[in-house]
Amino acid sequence: MSYKTCSCTYLWRIERSPPSYIFGTIHVSQEHVWPYISKEIRQAFISSTHVYAEADLINMNYWDDFLRCIANRTPRVERSTDYSTQGALLDMYLIMEARRSNKTTGGLETPEYLCEHKGMLANLKTWMLIVDKIKNRMKTGTFENETLNNFEMNETETLRKMYVCNEFDDEYIDNLENSTKVFHDIEQRDENISRRMHSLLKKSKKNRYFFAVGAGHLFGTRKNLIARLTTYGHKLTRLCTYQNLILKKFGCKKKKMMGGCIKPKVVLKRKKNSFITFK
Repeated sequence: MSYKTCSCTYLWRIERSPPSYIFGTIHVSQEHVWPYISKEIRQAFISSTHVYAEADLINMNYWDDFLRCIANRTPRVERSTDYSTQGALLDMYLIMEARRSNKTTGGLETPEYLCEHKGMLANLKTWMLIVDKIKNRMKTGTFENETLNNFEMNETETLRKMYVCNEFDDEYIDNLENSTKVFHDIEQRDENISRRMHSLLKKSKKNRYFFAVGAGHLFGTRKNLIARLTTYGHKLTRLCTYQNLILKKFGCKKKKMMGGCIKPKVVLKRKKNSFITFK
């Protein structure tokens, strides 16, 4: 079988024993992309013992600390974290499912970072209303996308197709960086996140980490997250997958193997509707 239809995933394996992984996400509704995620990514997630996203936005304590940062007076309180995954952003969905599987979860960026970079979007009273709405939706199981509209990327069919077809690359991210303000502090964030990952990886060699971060952190000709982890001494390998069903459904372009990906020795045909689903 030709490798021309074997494309790179947004999954990098951190070469250690046992291995850990970095998965490039997109900040859109999980139901629009997760059903089409490759089996390699799913297997890496399932095998993990620790799952970390950019921010632990489904943690009540995170929002308490965020408000405390803005008002410098809101105390941390313990809350329930039993809620529905319907409508959640992909990053949050992964954290929710990790918790349901009794995995250790956490965030790579602090509430103080969100406070510093997003706090100016609204005054304290407005933020308190927003956070209260988020908490209520967590408790009632209706935590949906509109509660975080200010923080997510513009969700379009084109964007989703590009992501599912594995079409994000250095050139695409470079163009985004030059055309939008979303990436104005990405280099500092890359450094902060890579330092946090390195610290966690050094902390324990037994943990199987699954780091879920925006795909924009993994591409671009700047010193991106992958490059920074390499400077810390970590060896990373980008994995490959064969997704004939996805190619047909979304009309993805068949591409030759991209540099740095592992070619599978044997490619098995997948049965129709064989995607793993979480309940």
